[in-house]
Amino acid sequence: MEDVRSTYLRFPSWTQHFWTWQTGKALPGQKPIVRHTWASYLGVTLLLFFAGLTVSTLAVALMFPLWYVALLLGWLLTVNGERLMVLVIAHQALHRRFSGSSRRDAFWGEVVTVLSVFHTFRDFKEEHFDNHHRREVFATRADPPVQFLIDLGFRPGLSRTALWRRAWVVFLSPLFYWNGFLGRIRSNLKGRGRRLAAFAVWIGWWLSLPFWLPNGALVLVLAFVVPVVLFAQLSALLDRLGEHEWLGPRDPAFGHRFYTVANTAARYCGSPVPPAGLPLGARLRAWSRWTALTVCYHLPSRLLVVVGDLPNHDYHHRYPSTPDWTTAAYARQRDIDNGPEGPPYREVWGMGAAIDQMFRTLAGQGESRADAFSSR
Repeated sequence: MEDVRSTYLRFPSWTQHFWTWQTGKALPGQKPIVRHTWASYLGVTLLLFFAGLTVSTLAVALMFPLWYVALLLGWLLTVNGERLMVLVIAHQALHRRFSGSSRRDAFWGEVVTVLSVFHTFRDFKEEHFDNHHRREVFATRADPPVQFLIDLGFRPGLSRTALWRRAWVVFLSPLFYWNGFLGRIRSNLKGRGRRLAAFAVWIGWWLSLPFWLPNGALVLVLAFVVPVVLFAQLSALLDRLGEHEWLGPRDPAFGHRFYTVANTAARYCGSPVPPAGLPLGARLRAWSRWTALTVCYHLPSRLLVVVGDLPNHDYHHRYPSTPDWTTAAYARQRDIDNGPEGPPYREVWGMGAAIDQMFRTLAGQGESRADAFSSR
């Protein structure tokens, strides 16, 4: 397999930390130049989220020239912040690895799931920590993400083509977004005390905008509903489709500790950089294609779907209690450099390639085989 990350060495050394962030993969021996504390990570994430909401709100309310360009920027910031809140902050909090204090982790887990109109922190913990990470549940039909995907029509045994066709149907389905929104609302309405009160205040603020803000109804829809509900729902589905090779067979040789390895690979956002020495015409075509893929596909994937430490999700499953979640790319590479104590790491380049690999695995699973595997 080609070492895609090494092709980025064609760029100057001072750019390499950027490429590590953008692709999600560190170079051998590379060390981070920025180490977030939990508080700085929280601050930056909240800043991104609220900056996005503010930019979008002002753009729609004031309708200044090129307001729609500002709206796009607001959407980008909002969705990036929302997904970081759920997939990094709340995720690490439910693993009790966010701040080092279980009480503080629970508090911030509730805060960010309220702001993102996500399921309650308790429901998130039950799905992910209490079920998904259990050895006998992981990647089987008992795993909540597998049940979610099957309910959406991603059934074992369908052809890869049929699964991709189903994906596009779901991406464009109003029912998918409506059901997802209702599920999030129901979860929050089951919340108690301060959680329910905070959710009511947050939603009430946005619902009040049509009564006092210029273009308030449009602000509610474009600045809040579209990025926080619709785009976040799509992002969550794209992430889930490529997160693991669901229902794939395990390798008994990996033992109890590394049982997730056969179903989990790193997801990196990049393409091989064109080599030196190409003829002029081929060079122009290669660099045009690489630039378009990076700007229009890999960078949006990194910002909107495979956010935070998600490119190295395989490292998280090997070491779910690691304190190095803010520098996961470097920690994973350090484990490789030192000689991993478990099986060799695997990687997939491109969000779509990760989804396609999952579809290939799912297509190879007949209904009876998947049932049998889930009962092990």
